[in-house]
Amino acid sequence: MTGVQTCALPISADPVADFYKGKQLRLIVGNPPGGGYDLYSRLMMRYLVKYLPGNPTYIVQNMDGAGSRIASNWLYTIAPRDGTVLGAVGQATPTD
Repeated sequence: MTGVQTCALPISADPVADFYKGKQLRLIVGNPPGGGYDLYSRLMMRYLVKYLPGNPTYIVQNMDGAGSRIASNWLYTIAPRDGTVLGAVGQATPTD
């Protein structure tokens, strides 16, 4: 018996693209505007969203005070845990 065997794979949508489509990502920066963390965070988000499927928009929100502790506490207790909120806090915050 001769012949060509084929295998069909189901076609499905990309679940990551479906998740991020039409959403807005937020990056919470634990330092005031105009500083190093703010600058690096804005540069990072500008390029990060280009490589995420679904083309989400982004916003950088500064939440300075208490050496990034206000931002880190907000991220831990209040921020939604669905992948739409990221955080950039001071490097010494975890050990403080």
